[in-house]
Amino acid sequence: MDLADSKFLNVGLLLIATIVAAKLIAALIIPRSRKRLPPTVKSWPLVGGLIRFMKGPIVMLREEYPKLGSVFTLNLLHMKITFLIGPEVSAHFFKAPETDLSQQEVYQFNVPTFGPGVVFDVDYSVRQEQFRFFTESLRVTKLKGYVDMMVMEAEDYFSKWEDCGEVDLKYELEHLIILTASRCLLGEEVRNKLFEDVSALFHDLDSGMLPISVIFPYLPIPAHWRRDRARKKLAEIFTNIISARKKTGKSENDMLQCFIDSKYKDGRQTTESEVTGLLIAALFAGQHTSS
Repeated sequence: MDLADSKFLNVGLLLIATIVAAKLIAALIIPRSRKRLPPTVKSWPLVGGLIRFMKGPIVMLREEYPKLGSVFTLNLLHMKITFLIGPEVSAHFFKAPETDLSQQEVYQFNVPTFGPGVVFDVDYSVRQEQFRFFTESLRVTKLKGYVDMMVMEAEDYFSKWEDCGEVDLKYELEHLIILTASRCLLGEEVRNKLFEDVSALFHDLDSGMLPISVIFPYLPIPAHWRRDRARKKLAEIFTNIISARKKTGKSENDMLQCFIDSKYKDGRQTTESEVTGLLIAALFAGQHTSS
């Protein structure tokens, strides 16, 4: 065997040894890493996950939770959505640092509803300051001032009921929540003069948040068109109210006033657009967690 043949043989043996070593390492490491990943919902390739999700996320969760447990992943077109069900596991999402789990990326589908420049359309530092505005508007001293308004709204609402009969309790309580929120959060102007208009607009906003909106929030469909028109009209209504309060110097005990008076750490005042977006976000949070 000459020198050239010897070199080719050595290179060939080295290549074979490298491939074998790589296979052995992969066999040892990859199964372990896969064990750390959540189980995946079984579905047809490409569109199977989309079909399951479009039928209703809650339906899918109820079907998969008994089979897969508290944590599992759904392959949804270009995305992988991992669900954390229950306080024991969902706490990881809320406690994880922004560098590990970004709420902004997850909740991008809310931006058309809440509007630009607020909550999930801003970077982490600004979002934390806006969350501070929420916290300050819901301090115990502020909430105590809302109690009489809540009682008044509830008593007035239930006084219209007959002594007996049947009602859709879910619908009735949702309506009462909107009434109460309109007075305590959105202000007296909305509750007394614009409630029917604002309630209808919020309904269009809420109806524009569909399962498909999570994947394609700007998809040109009727529900999204109504959502966008409602958002624009709400911005006009609140801009007029904010301008009137500033012009007259009128101050009310409601969340709207808290947002108007809020300032960022650099001294900048909230804009009318930001106040509108924060109010919409607050009402959505209150309505959906309460009802």
